[in-house]
Amino acid sequence: MPELPEVEIAARNLRRWAEGRRVVEVGWDPRARRIFRPATPAAFARTLEGARFAGIRRIGKHLLVSLERGGAPVGLLSHLGMTGKWVLRGAGDPAPRHARAWLRLEGDGVLHFQDSRLFGRLRTVPGARFEDVPEVAALGPDPLEHGIEPAALAGALAASRLPVKVKLLDQRILPGVGNIHASEACFRARLDPRRPSRALSRAEAKALAAAILASFRMTLDAEDGPEITYVEEPGAENPFLVYAREGEPCPRCRRAGRTSPIRRVVQAQRSTFFCPRCQR
Repeated sequence: MPELPEVEIAARNLRRWAEGRRVVEVGWDPRARRIFRPATPAAFARTLEGARFAGIRRIGKHLLVSLERGGAPVGLLSHLGMTGKWVLRGAGDPAPRHARAWLRLEGDGVLHFQDSRLFGRLRTVPGARFEDVPEVAALGPDPLEHGIEPAALAGALAASRLPVKVKLLDQRILPGVGNIHASEACFRARLDPRRPSRALSRAEAKALAAAILASFRMTLDAEDGPEITYVEEPGAENPFLVYAREGEPCPRCRRAGRTSPIRRVVQAQRSTFFCPRCQR
């Protein structure tokens, strides 16, 4: 499932594949109209055909794609949802399974947006004014671009009664952190994910900020490549320390010569993985 590192890899790939290139044709899957909301697929195609890629940014889990068409800026907001991904294929290659939209580039190459579960989104933004899109305007500073200020994180946690792992999912303070990295960060910081956020000390908040960034860096190193494979996909490797490892030995306790299996609990309708021994 795409979180900040996967979306960052998607941004890097799009820059390499498309920056400076013109879109000569747009196609779409008529069964996937929902991903183009609030526009129609036809309006999406009319907006992008003939446009040239100018720049790709990422904020949290959002891709902000700027294009230029007829001297005027055009924006494309791409959210990968749960299963979305951008892939590049040759003009003569068959479309990948679950391709929902495709942009044929001048020269050679077709960008395909894959999304098996249809939770992704491709939204055109007039004038590339992404700041006018409410879901973008509501995001806090991007952790990878701006870092995480420990004092600001401590203040946000101190004002909340939510369990710390649940509070980490708040995109207003930590855009890009999702279920996987919230679990991983709590483990790295030796924090019980069920603790009330306001019970954390400033030192613990500082450790948590460092743990989030360390989890991001590890994932970027492990997953960076020409295409993204999500951990939930069949046959995919699991690079994470505790996520989806229920019943396996805790890697930290094992190094210390102790046995403690990873436990799974449900928080806010999502799975949390942690070690009950070293995350007390």
